[in-house]
Amino acid sequence: MAKGEVELGVVVITQALTTPGVELVGPIPPEIQFYTTFTAGVSANSKAPEAARELIKFLTGATAIPVIKTQGMEPAK
Repeated sequence: MAKGEVELGVVVITQALTTPGVELVGPIPPEIQFYTTFTAGVSANSKAPEAARELIKFLTGATAIPVIKTQGMEPAK
């Protein structure tokens, strides 16, 4: 789309928002919309479990949430 080779495309919102030259006109209708849920966990065999927990805490915290939203994602409530 950004190259002008197609007029319309259906992509994940994050891709549209982060691609120069592409304008997001809106999400697809709710009746055919679906969401991908990202999850995180710490392996029982992790060599750095506390660092992993801190990363998860950061990604779900006040600093990361605004960035996640600007990328078109909807954090869990």
